[in-house]
Amino acid sequence: MKKTYKYAILSALVLLLSTQGCKKDFLDINENPNNPEDVDVKFILPAAQADLAYTVGNQLHIVGGLWAQYWTQGTNANQYNDYDRYFYNNTEADRPWGALYRGTLKDLDVLYKKAKAANQRDYMAITRILQAYTLQVITDAWGDVPFSEALQGFEGNTTPKFDSQEEIYDMLIALVDEGIGISDTLLFLDPDYDPSKGPQADDLVFQGDYNGLYNWNKFAYTLKLKIYLRQINVRPSVAANGIAAMPADPFYYLGEGSAGTGDDAFVHYVDEQFRQNPLYTTVVALSPSKNIFASKTAIDYLESINDPRIADFYDPNGDGDFVGIIQGGARDATLYPPPTDDADYSEYNTEQIIAPTVPVRLMTASESMFLQAEAIARGLMAGDAQALYEAAIEDSWLQWVNASSDTSFATYIAQAGVVYASGGSIDDQVKAIITQKWIAMNGNQNFEAWTEFRRTGYPDFFVEPVITDIPGQFPARLAYPSEELTANPNAVSANSGMSITSKLWWDVN
Repeated sequence: MKKTYKYAILSALVLLLSTQGCKKDFLDINENPNNPEDVDVKFILPAAQADLAYTVGNQLHIVGGLWAQYWTQGTNANQYNDYDRYFYNNTEADRPWGALYRGTLKDLDVLYKKAKAANQRDYMAITRILQAYTLQVITDAWGDVPFSEALQGFEGNTTPKFDSQEEIYDMLIALVDEGIGISDTLLFLDPDYDPSKGPQADDLVFQGDYNGLYNWNKFAYTLKLKIYLRQINVRPSVAANGIAAMPADPFYYLGEGSAGTGDDAFVHYVDEQFRQNPLYTTVVALSPSKNIFASKTAIDYLESINDPRIADFYDPNGDGDFVGIIQGGARDATLYPPPTDDADYSEYNTEQIIAPTVPVRLMTASESMFLQAEAIARGLMAGDAQALYEAAIEDSWLQWVNASSDTSFATYIAQAGVVYASGGSIDDQVKAIITQKWIAMNGNQNFEAWTEFRRTGYPDFFVEPVITDIPGQFPARLAYPSEELTANPNAVSANSGMSITSKLWWDVN
């Protein structure tokens, strides 16, 4: 059952209708509850996916990039000074919160109901999987959030309750299980299933056909594994029992246990107006100032282990060297006395990290294999943790232009600081896995990397910013949005006593 699909270029129609920056009311069907537009599922699915990619690959990507210490604010601009000093105000949360609720989740809710009414089971499966993915992003950003009563505005409930994160995580498993149940039935038990009548180019992630639903099935199993591992420190028995009941064969997960499968959940873009990578549009096309530069934290670590991906994640400075700015130090005139020259420091790679056609990565084969390696290292799943760890690193290498042409992979994974601690403790092995996952996610899955740091405490070499609003601490969550705090008393209650240093439910390390 090997994949034969290729990622198709996004059609002009789909992106013109679904990109966050230009999307109009025709897909926001809850604008007119008395006479809703009868929008086909083939338009609702890409709208939901584009909204999701816009938020994960833009606002959350930026704050994640600074808080995962990949990036820091440049010395001659100030767009992200607040993030750089670990400050996040409530108004910053309005846009991503609104896009995920009023955009992605609302569209997915409508999509599921329409697909169910028409017995379009493949759309139903994909919708449940995407709902779980989106809801996990939301709860991992803010903690307790609405879900059981969310999206009920037209039924009269404009002040939904905030479900606890523990309750939400149980809902995530239920959503994924429903998606898996439907896709398993279609793929393996229904001889009459015709994939040509299901999602095709309107699925921006896997582009339809039989392999498209097959990959959504693997995406779902991988997501379920991630959901359980996120709880490993707070509900170890729930996580252990849940993972024990999952298949151990890598065949069921993205990557299928080997590097180079192309088994990634990407949303792709093209270099045309309204069809470009959303972060490129925000940071580069709409801004004359240079804000995002390499963090010295990341540069120093990559150089210490001779990682060739440094040239894929960052551009060298004007002298051809990789030089990072000390985290949070851009506004320290002692460290960086004015006038400073942007050419003295490394920026993000302008061809592979922030560029018009760079995809938004929702989940990768590399991430999948790191998750499996961790589950095995913890004794929760059968398999070869070291083989999956090394395959995950190799898969990351193959994603990048410079690393994929480097012939030193065997030397790289054998060196101190990278070699798998096969004889070490579980914590030693998990440390290696998460640190390498952090490297693999540099500049391309920033929010997830920051989340994994919160869950595990790895990497363990993060530094306190030179200028910080929370001395001696790291951010643990985003602030609730000001719009929700103004309109919903349940939000005010959930926010009582909270700050960005208040740890989430699963963050007990």
